[in-house]
Amino acid sequence: MSEFDAIIVGGGHNGLVCGAYLAKEGYRVCIMERRKILGGAAATEEIWPGYRVNTAAHMLGLLQPRIIRDLELQNFGYEVLPTPPSVNCLDGIGLVRNWGVNVDKMAAEIAAFSPADAEAFPRYVAHLKALGPIFRQLLWEVPFSPSDLSPRGLMHKVGFFLRNRGLITRAGDVTDLMTMSAGAYLSRWFDADATKTILGYYPLAGAGQSVGIDTPGTAFFLMRPFFLEPDPSAGGTGLVKGGMGKVAEAIFASAQRHGLEAKTAVSVKQIMIQNGKASGVILDDGREISARVVVANADVGQVFGTLVAPDQVPADYRTAVTGLKSIATSFKVHLAVKEKPVLINADETPVQLTIAKSLAYLQRAYTDMLAGNISAEPYMTVQIPTLVDPDLAPDGHHILSIYGGHLPPMGPNDDADALRGTVYDRVMQTVEDYFPGLGKTVVHRQVMLPLDYETQFSLPGGSPHHFDMTLDKIFFRRPVYGYADYTTPIEGLYMCGASTHPGGGVTGVPGHNAAGVVKRALCRSS
Repeated sequence: MSEFDAIIVGGGHNGLVCGAYLAKEGYRVCIMERRKILGGAAATEEIWPGYRVNTAAHMLGLLQPRIIRDLELQNFGYEVLPTPPSVNCLDGIGLVRNWGVNVDKMAAEIAAFSPADAEAFPRYVAHLKALGPIFRQLLWEVPFSPSDLSPRGLMHKVGFFLRNRGLITRAGDVTDLMTMSAGAYLSRWFDADATKTILGYYPLAGAGQSVGIDTPGTAFFLMRPFFLEPDPSAGGTGLVKGGMGKVAEAIFASAQRHGLEAKTAVSVKQIMIQNGKASGVILDDGREISARVVVANADVGQVFGTLVAPDQVPADYRTAVTGLKSIATSFKVHLAVKEKPVLINADETPVQLTIAKSLAYLQRAYTDMLAGNISAEPYMTVQIPTLVDPDLAPDGHHILSIYGGHLPPMGPNDDADALRGTVYDRVMQTVEDYFPGLGKTVVHRQVMLPLDYETQFSLPGGSPHHFDMTLDKIFFRRPVYGYADYTTPIEGLYMCGASTHPGGGVTGVPGHNAAGVVKRALCRSS
């Protein structure tokens, strides 16, 4: 008899969600995590004594209310703190509060520099809001293979189109969002560069991809505010009290009551395959742990490039998934400071400040990267979580987490430490225009390059999506055609991480969807 019904390789939030749902159904599940803590890139770490830092993911915007409710996370320490609106710094205008899709307040901000855009903003929000249910339904779908003409495959497709009739009735709108650039899409609605900069910041910079104003497919990321089902009781979006690591802690605590186990600081050396079927894992210390199925939360390239023996998987599949690439060009700088940062010419210091003064500013960072240079003025999101969650730092001290880009990809002979020093200098030169004297208050600093995210979090190329979210790598083509339904060519081996639909971000959806597929497989094999 196997020791477990399922072993999950990787204790990131999707692995935890998958394990939690399976344990809730009564299955014996164990998570294997290489790091000493659970959560993957949704982690909070005490990198200096007394300072707890969100080293990778820093904001909660997409964790789905359905998952929060199902796992009763609010009973296990999960709490989202009310966060003031972020502030954008704009050329010729100054500071503008970003109220998101709060139509009245955002329109009032826009009206100060463009009455025409303020009038258009409610129509823009209404248009995307009407498309929200279509895209939200797609999140929860297990992608089908268009070429599967078996009775089961045909039934799957019929069910899909019955559930997703909006894809047909609003096909033109959906196609535009999936294919157009964010710059072109926003220009349909707005005239002012400032409006397009505020709304375009996330798809052009914040989504963690290396894209420019004219990159096709970036309009899709304008839908981000509408991916969550409206459910205020789930806590909304913002900063997690205690840091992003509390998300993982809450999921695990919820699932422990159903028997979920986790082993941290253990490395999986190999996924065992016996008679063409996954049968467990071999750890670095040689221990073998058996299971009826194995679910990999790691990126698909690592799974089939390292953890599965080459002779156990079809060569064409292995070539396809190990060839998936991503160019991550963003960085983070974490600062511990001994004084509250003071924003120049402002009544109060915002929790989050976006430094992207225009579309041209964003585009320069992108074109500089393509030319192999670091932008003289990188785009940045400066977040000060201790303004609303002071327990993250010693009394009177604060943490700044600065996300920015773009960085040119490193070559094999590049000096990572020298690059960290250059990034720090560029960041401080820019940030001190807004927070004069900040550098004199710094007591600790950490610079995270894409290389560091690859090394510490096993994110290929440092990408939070594992590989790019381009049109050829979404839905039934993610990770590759024919295996987008969380299965692999090996019986009993499944995927549940950002390599699968719907991709990266702290959503929990890949873990949720994969759990349903694995549950059905375990039921069939009982």
